[in-house]
Amino acid sequence: MDIGLYDLLDEYLTHGDLVSLAPLGLFPDDKPRMLAEGFEPVGAPAEFNMLEKDVSIRHRRGWFAATLKPFYYGDRYISTGLALPWRRLRLSSLLRWLRTRHPARTRVLFHLVDAEQGALLVGETTAFHFHRQGRRYYVTTIETGSAAGEKPSWHYSAAQWVRRLMSAFGDAGTMRAMADGDAQVLAALAEIEPYFGGD
Repeated sequence: MDIGLYDLLDEYLTHGDLVSLAPLGLFPDDKPRMLAEGFEPVGAPAEFNMLEKDVSIRHRRGWFAATLKPFYYGDRYISTGLALPWRRLRLSSLLRWLRTRHPARTRVLFHLVDAEQGALLVGETTAFHFHRQGRRYYVTTIETGSAAGEKPSWHYSAAQWVRRLMSAFGDAGTMRAMADGDAQVLAALAEIEPYFGGD
């Protein structure tokens, strides 16, 4: 699949979802065809359900395997998430790219419980989940959602989901205090500190 990682990120931020469907083998309104294309159901059948498939994505001068995750309400397509392998996309690289390519976007950092993991919410459509490994944070999954649903039960918003689970990052001093003196956590925070609050 000759499509680059940052091309896909552009699609998420511009359209709120992936739009290069055929090159990715995505036919979201035809689940039988998706299954024939190699997508597999995830978990037990449920009202909200997901398929997934590993694909190769171009990045820099090489390729890497990522996982596409189309998300459904029943048979009604909502959006497609993307899971990235460990240590493939630094959070700091994503933040730098956002500042250069999408400077008008609202960027808010969120965290779960501590300084180990969280999500970067861009606008009201796209969440970039990240985890710390050593002295850096890495993006692990990209999640989006529908802008509007025909029924309240069908509506799904990545922004609402993140805000429900996570609290907003505080100022840099608060974040350093969360590190509790751990040198690796402090180094990881220092790398993203210039981007706190989307400044």
